[in-house]
Amino acid sequence: ARNEAENLRVLLPRLEKTLAPFDCEIVVVDNGSTDDSVAAITGLRKSIPNLVMASEPIAGYGRAVLCGLRNARGEILGIIRADNQEKPEDLATMCALFLERKLDLLKAVRRSRTNDGLRRIVISKVYNVLFQTIFHSRIRDINATPKMFTRAFYERASLESLDWFIDAEIVIKAEYFTCAIGEMEIEYLSRLSGRSNVRPAH
Repeated sequence: ARNEAENLRVLLPRLEKTLAPFDCEIVVVDNGSTDDSVAAITGLRKSIPNLVMASEPIAGYGRAVLCGLRNARGEILGIIRADNQEKPEDLATMCALFLERKLDLLKAVRRSRTNDGLRRIVISKVYNVLFQTIFHSRIRDINATPKMFTRAFYERASLESLDWFIDAEIVIKAEYFTCAIGEMEIEYLSRLSGRSNVRPAH
């Protein structure tokens, strides 16, 4: 979460309610926010006992993901972004599917991205075609989250990307290790607040 205070106040209670059937913790990484994200997380910890806050002061999506993974204790690990574009209900469905199919990696595929704007759609399509060509991959929508994977895969993968390439690194290494990989289509929503930090340069 980087400057996602308003989104966190909506997302975290929904996550807590939706994931209640699972024995889990929710680790929120504050990634050098300059808004009141920390206050929002701290306030919600009073009503969400399984909420853990971690801090990565240097901005970078990969840095934040790695920080969260280092602070997580579970045998199954998952990544969801704080912008409310992915529904907690879909994450809960993914949890059940992951366990049922005994996968090593399960990732989302965004069903529709029309609310992203033409520039983001073009960036994403070009990126995915390049990725699939260079790495001979059949995986769709490389950067989509939620992503779920086993701790065994996480420890073997030794993830190191500090920015947006970490999503690609997860997929590349899962395919390289011939992991059991699944994909699930999800509904992709418009942001409730804030703006995306993804640029063509990424």
